[in-house]
Amino acid sequence: MTLPLLRSLAARAAALALIAVSLTGCDWIVMNPLGDIARQQSQLILTSTFLMLLIIVPVIALTIFFAFRYRQSNTKAEYAPDWDHSTRLELVIWGAPLLIIIALGTITWISTHKLDPYRPLERIDAQRAIPAGVKPLVVNVVAMDWKWLFVYPEQGIPRSTNWPRRWTGPSSSTSPHPT
Repeated sequence: MTLPLLRSLAARAAALALIAVSLTGCDWIVMNPLGDIARQQSQLILTSTFLMLLIIVPVIALTIFFAFRYRQSNTKAEYAPDWDHSTRLELVIWGAPLLIIIALGTITWISTHKLDPYRPLERIDAQRAIPAGVKPLVVNVVAMDWKWLFVYPEQGIPRSTNWPRRWTGPSSSTSPHPT
């Protein structure tokens, strides 16, 4: 009897070890952004995940609790078939997810408009704002087969890493050359 149990535990331990080993190659580059916009998007992802976990974790925990407590072999659990309504319980069951959805919607709405790619940048990073009156460096970019063409139409503008940019440009065909 103990041999199948040991095999089952060994199989579970091997599966967990395989999962742990496969996750060691994961790179968190998405959650370690380099730019200001990407950093704000990363923060939005983490906030949204946390808010969703506020509902998901209690639901999973309560599902396990109720399955364990009211299993068929538990004779100590009280069965009340005539119980049918609790206003407080209904408010918690429907109110908490509703509040989370409202919070997620509000945060997403604000962040979507704040991080709009066509909106002019307001800052270089969290500590440095873009000085007033600075015109962006205009770069025309043409995507061609297997290469990029960068054209700087406005000459005499110094290039700097802290200079706002506006990227514009068309794309040519990426289909193979006719034979």
